[in-house]
Amino acid sequence: MNTHRLISTACALLLAVTLFMGCQTKEVTSAKVYQQQGNWDKMIEQLEQAVKNYPKDAEAYYLLGSAYGQKSNWEALSSNFDKSLAIAPTFETQIKNERDKYWVTCFNNGVAKINTKDGKEPDLQGAAEQFITCTVIDPKRVDAYRNLAVTYMRSDNLQGAKESYMKLLDVDPKNITAMTEAARLCMQMKDYAAAIEMSKKALELAPDQTDAVVNLALAYDMNGEREKALEEYKLALAKNPNDADLIFNMARLYFNSGEYDDAVELFKKVIAQNPEDYDANVNVGNSFLNMAEEVRKALIEKEKNKQTVSDEEMAKLKGFYKDSIPYLEKALSIKADNSTVWYNLGVAYINIGDAAKGKECFDKAESLRKQ
Repeated sequence: MNTHRLISTACALLLAVTLFMGCQTKEVTSAKVYQQQGNWDKMIEQLEQAVKNYPKDAEAYYLLGSAYGQKSNWEALSSNFDKSLAIAPTFETQIKNERDKYWVTCFNNGVAKINTKDGKEPDLQGAAEQFITCTVIDPKRVDAYRNLAVTYMRSDNLQGAKESYMKLLDVDPKNITAMTEAARLCMQMKDYAAAIEMSKKALELAPDQTDAVVNLALAYDMNGEREKALEEYKLALAKNPNDADLIFNMARLYFNSGEYDDAVELFKKVIAQNPEDYDANVNVGNSFLNMAEEVRKALIEKEKNKQTVSDEEMAKLKGFYKDSIPYLEKALSIKADNSTVWYNLGVAYINIGDAAKGKECFDKAESLRKQ
């Protein structure tokens, strides 16, 4: 699921607004004359006097907001519209229509600055400015906050993106998508505690929300809470049993905890889906080497204690080294510039008795280290 896809161009149906010249103050009457003339400055002058003299005049505030809209003064537009609605809902339809008109224009302009044609670079700063304007014109419409967050992410402004999602959640506190995106951003910013909190909130509202489960598992993992991370990974894999990233991350937890058998089993599942997965191949190879190292240390301890090392024990040790080789070789066939992998492969060959190949791998590792 592409959670960063921009919301498509919006459109609005604008209804004609008819102004009635009924019982009204002389300032409002004069303002309407200036409105017909397109003299917005004089219209604003009359209406500012009107709202000063008659602070409960809903129409005066509505007309004042409308006049400021003509001057692209969006803060004043929104403020006066809000004051009109706080007095009475009389002009609610007209206010909605005017907000929609300006909001849609700015929103579409923002989308156009991102979805450029003819190979032109997107104007991310210009797009952000348009979406910010949308949030001023109509703070209750969430689409602009989301597109603003996406624009900030494309600009590598993670803090701006996070703040945009948080503002969206102020408007729509139950928006699960915004919560999951905010949690991802918190993880990118290494604020794992905040990511955990946000993911938990999402799951309280939608217990089966897959992205929130995945986020919570990752956040626990990155925060060093291994047991909680494992529990959440298991829940996430129950919902997404073939998700290679989840399988890999759970395998990595086992690997880091020295539970190499479990790690190998899961890394192999990743490889079954994608044999060219470099990291999974390296980790299987290294898991077998680590298991060999554990056995080797145990056998050395036995010899120190004058105990006999059996042929079966030696075969087990050699078997782990042998098992590591095909995975390390596969990794090097994918990416051959890692000196550590070459060195580890040399260790494996030496310990199965192939000194020539071992030396060849050590020489390659040394050559890479000198580069």
